[in-house]
Amino acid sequence: MDQWIVPLIALALITTLGYFQGRKKNRWISGWIARETEDALNPLDTQYTNFGGTIGYNFVYRLGKPFREAKGTFTLLPRQSILYLPLSYFIAKHDRYYLNLFVQGKLLGEGHIVHSRYVRKARKTILGIETMESEEVFKNNQRYVLFWKEKGMGERLRKFLDKLAHEELLIHFCCYGENKTFFFYLKPEKGKLGECLKSALPELKPFFVKGAENDD
Repeated sequence: MDQWIVPLIALALITTLGYFQGRKKNRWISGWIARETEDALNPLDTQYTNFGGTIGYNFVYRLGKPFREAKGTFTLLPRQSILYLPLSYFIAKHDRYYLNLFVQGKLLGEGHIVHSRYVRKARKTILGIETMESEEVFKNNQRYVLFWKEKGMGERLRKFLDKLAHEELLIHFCCYGENKTFFFYLKPEKGKLGECLKSALPELKPFFVKGAENDD
């Protein structure tokens, strides 16, 4: 029995140290994600709600025109749990960042940019995808599939992707006219997240119905 005492004590010390180091790192990651997002969107008001300790946050921003509101979530790998972390790398693979931008004006319709590694899942989650036009495109060795319904949407999606900085962060982008929403699913990386969002915002204008950017 005594031969197990030292290994058990060592395991306890390692897991305890890993907990505090992992929690500290996740807090640091949460901080720069929030700062880079706010710097890009320049919100009028912000609200953050923590969930799961250091696992992530929901956030709501009040925005100026042509947007109304931003709602998002970022979820982080459980770095505070060194025993579960290897499994989470296998399952989740990376930290995740979701952003919905609600707009005031009318949007052209529905269109998607989906990274190739996410296409199989997207085909199961995007309603009516089997009736959409599709096209495979490449940018800097990254492969994406575009899906759209309305005439002219495909060209807008291609131009948007062409102007997007750090496109390697993009997993899924959607223009959804019915809900007046733009959706981003990104892999957050420090120093790149904010630049990606900043490059995206001015390129959203072509998705509005002409002259309707500020409609109620």
